[in-house]
Amino acid sequence: MKKAASLVAVIAMMLIMLAGCSTSSKTADTDSVSYKMYIYGTQSCPYCQKMKALSTEMFGATNTIFIEINPAITGTQTTLNEFCSLASVLSSQGCNDTNIGTPIVVLANGNGKLLAVWDGFVEKEELQKIMDNATTQKPLYWPSGTEGFVSLKPESAQLVQTILDSNQSK
Repeated sequence: MKKAASLVAVIAMMLIMLAGCSTSSKTADTDSVSYKMYIYGTQSCPYCQKMKALSTEMFGATNTIFIEINPAITGTQTTLNEFCSLASVLSSQGCNDTNIGTPIVVLANGNGKLLAVWDGFVEKEELQKIMDNATTQKPLYWPSGTEGFVSLKPESAQLVQTILDSNQSK
């Protein structure tokens, strides 16, 4: 009888210890995607497609949101207007700046909160640096005609976040 009671106690302790090692709940937290990438561009732009491919590789297809800006394809000016609003964050000349091209990329966390915005394709190593340095409290941007990322002004961050929020509700 003592052996049976001891055996039951040992099994109970093992079950309690193993309960903390359950793979179902812990894996879901650690494997969850923590980034979303919004790519404003055109299907015919090779840099847009390269950025889309890198985003898909790093964050998955569901967290890579490609936003076509060509009104001839979309049938509306809405996404082109969003693109120009984003361009105004990167350059005081907005869409009139000849240095602004496609894509304009917005990186957000898994909850859709702004982390960074930039113009053009970045290599995987540069994207990793962005991910390592950007926070929702201090989003980054790469101003047109400069050599790197700087902190985004709060009013500009709010404009970009408003655009992100409108895309999440679609």
